[in-house]
Amino acid sequence: MTYDGASSIHRQDDRYDPHHVGEPLISRQQSYARNMEGQQSSPAPTILDAHIAHPHPLRPNVGPGAPVQNADPKKATDRIRLSVVWDATTLNVWLDLNEYGEDFYQAFQQQAAKQRKDILDRTTMRIQLKKDKTLPYEEAYPLSLDEDELEADWETTCEWLNANKRDKMPHIYGVVETDGG
Repeated sequence: MTYDGASSIHRQDDRYDPHHVGEPLISRQQSYARNMEGQQSSPAPTILDAHIAHPHPLRPNVGPGAPVQNADPKKATDRIRLSVVWDATTLNVWLDLNEYGEDFYQAFQQQAAKQRKDILDRTTMRIQLKKDKTLPYEEAYPLSLDEDELEADWETTCEWLNANKRDKMPHIYGVVETDGG
């Protein structure tokens, strides 16, 4: 474009030229690309008017800490607090009844690693679960920590926990037993 007078303006980029308003975008992009040939391009290619989808679409907050709408405050929670005695150590572990048995084991293992130096051999370990710590072992529910048994019996374990949990924390007591010791 040239204007009257001593100054003249030359446009190399016609994308913003008001005379090209009705021209299709692709034609303007091609024209711009031709004008840019021979000039140094930017390190990252740019596509005009492109929509980039977010790699992680927004999802509702449904995790363990998510607020529950219209929840009855008297309704029992799905999280149970266990107080488990292992020799002279007491481990306090959360158990979520909506999770898998392996999730409970991982939480138990993390607590044990913090408070004990033992290496867990889950194939030989079980927790005797009791509603009251004074109950005899004959009335305890044996929870095997062996991976296959834990998963196979998890639904039954959750039913037992729901039926026997106390109203206040800890909801369930337990004692760790190992084969051969």
